[in-house]
Amino acid sequence: MARFLTRRLLIIPVALIAVLLLAYGYAHLVQWDYARHYPQLYYRLRVIQQRPESLIEAYQAYLPALLRLDFGTLRNGESIAVVLWKALQASLGLLVIALTASVPLGLFLGISASRWTRLRPARWLTLLSTTGLAMPSFYVGSLLILFSVAYALLRGGGGAPFPMAGFGWDKHLVLPALALMLRPTVQIAQVTGSLLTGELQKQYVVAARSLGHKWGTVKRRLAFRNVLAPVALTIAGSLRTLVTDLILVEWLFFWPGIGRFMAYSLIPANRTDMANSPYLLAPPFVAAILTLVAALFLLADFVASVLVRVFDPRLRVPTREEVADV
Repeated sequence: MARFLTRRLLIIPVALIAVLLLAYGYAHLVQWDYARHYPQLYYRLRVIQQRPESLIEAYQAYLPALLRLDFGTLRNGESIAVVLWKALQASLGLLVIALTASVPLGLFLGISASRWTRLRPARWLTLLSTTGLAMPSFYVGSLLILFSVAYALLRGGGGAPFPMAGFGWDKHLVLPALALMLRPTVQIAQVTGSLLTGELQKQYVVAARSLGHKWGTVKRRLAFRNVLAPVALTIAGSLRTLVTDLILVEWLFFWPGIGRFMAYSLIPANRTDMANSPYLLAPPFVAAILTLVAALFLLADFVASVLVRVFDPRLRVPTREEVADV
């Protein structure tokens, strides 16, 4: 276990450094490619800001500052570290709320749908999971906005029950959190229901029932414990799904998190006004935000791997190579 954790922890910084360098190089090259077609952007970069056009020269100026933990500034003079710290707080708050709601709800639905008398979970779970997995978070968010507008119109312009855009740790959270949590909830419910239904067909369940154990005890304490490892992997996969969907959901609801800033940095909203955008293809900003997103993915994978080995003792047995090394 210690050897495994050490290897995974050593991989994370190497992967993040690779993402940082590749993201910076990509943004630098594409930025100057745009600049050759837009004189206003070229003038701002070359004359006003005096940015080097050579990638090697750009790295030589960027890396020493990065070693001093100086992430640089945007074109409008804002500190990249300050901007990303505020965006990270907004995104993590939304992610934690969506995941905290989807995990217990998905487990509850999956456990409720499991049947020991059948080889498949209840039909309503199949219908729910099929419908939920077929609806991307952006589509769900669009439907929520449509329903909110329809509700406001039916009330005679009295306003929607929840804000459809903007930031706030109040009612502003409801719609983006609902849009994010649908797919993870049904995914966790589907995996839990299918695995638990198969586990309930095994002989130890029949033996436990014959000894007088209550059905709820056998189902939740004995059988569910044996499917915790794949369920933990599903939850970690749901976290990766949430991070991916975060970009479009934050863009849709004007939520100022890392997903929205990633869209700002990679997608030009108006090509004729690219020079005035402080985020678009700014190499230090693109490198920092993509590295931050990669860190979230790697952290999710690391937590999943640890949880699987905690819940499944068979994975903690050393392999032949590890025994030979000892």
